[in-house]
This record gives sequence, C-alpha cells and structure tokens, in this order.
Amino acid sequence: MSIQRVITALDTLRVLHEQLLEIAEQKKGVITRNDVQALASLTSKENRILKLVTEADDERVAASLAFVQEKGIRSNLRLTVSELSRLVFQPEERLQLQEAQRSLNGLLNRLKEENNFIRELLQQSLDFVDYSLNIMTSRPEDESLYRHPQQPQSKIGRSMFDTRA
Repeated sequence: MSIQRVITALDTLRVLHEQLLEIAEQKKGVITRNDVQALASLTSKENRILKLVTEADDERVAASLAFVQEKGIRSNLRLTVSELSRLVFQPEERLQLQEAQRSLNGLLNRLKEENNFIRELLQQSLDFVDYSLNIMTSRPEDESLYRHPQQPQSKIGRSMFDTRA
C-alpha cells in the first residue's frame, strides 16, 4: 500500500473545507442582512459537512496507521503529515503529500480567519440587541442626564413594556 490513501483522504478534507469556507462567506452576508432563517439553514448545512469532515479525518488516521504499519513500525501513535512524509521514499509521492498538506493548511487558516470575523459580527449583533433592550426597558429616572440632580425622584416608573398584563 502506498501513501495514496492518505493523500486521497487529505484531498477529501480539502474539498470539504472549501465547502465550509463557502458557507462562511455566505454567513457573513446573512448576518449583515439579519436573516435568521438563512443563518439557521447555513448552520444546518455546515453541521452536515462537519460530520463528513470527522469521517474523512477518521479515514486519514486509519490510512496513516496502515501506512506506518506497512513500513514495519508497530505503533498506534497518531503521526502528523510532516512525520509521515519522512517515511515516504518516493519523491513524487512525498511531493504530493506535502502539497496536499500545504493546501489543506492554507484552507484551514483562511477558514479560521473567516470564523473569527463571523464571531465578531455575531458579537456586535448581540451587543446591539442588548443595547436596544436596555434603551427600551430603562426608566427615565435611571438617567441623571435628563433631570436635575436635586429634583426629587419620581416613584412611578415608566417602561415601554406593560408589565401589568
């Protein structure tokens, strides 16, 4: 058995991560448009792809173990792709393995940046919602800017929401 099974698993992971990157780009637009339904749909699609990523990674681990055992190394350690490339003696296969690794690492870095940006967008949205709720539920006497400090405080609170329902 050659290293081709590992390379194939890495290529599968690359394709799945490209799909995740596309979803991340779509999420940015959906969040800025405040389209909750589309966000839920994209999240569901993302979860299905993440299950496939887990399966593909399990295949990569199994292929790596099989390759290592084929080389006569009786170990159940999870070797990295860089460590595996040292065991590949065919220059073409080593180059293919290293290129698959570089490609996947580049995608993972881009996906990490996109997810950080999406996290920031969501945090800003939550902060805005929190701010809006605070404005709607605050009482005028809570704000010292709108009354003279020596003016007696009114005991009657006003809110936009009717609490006597």
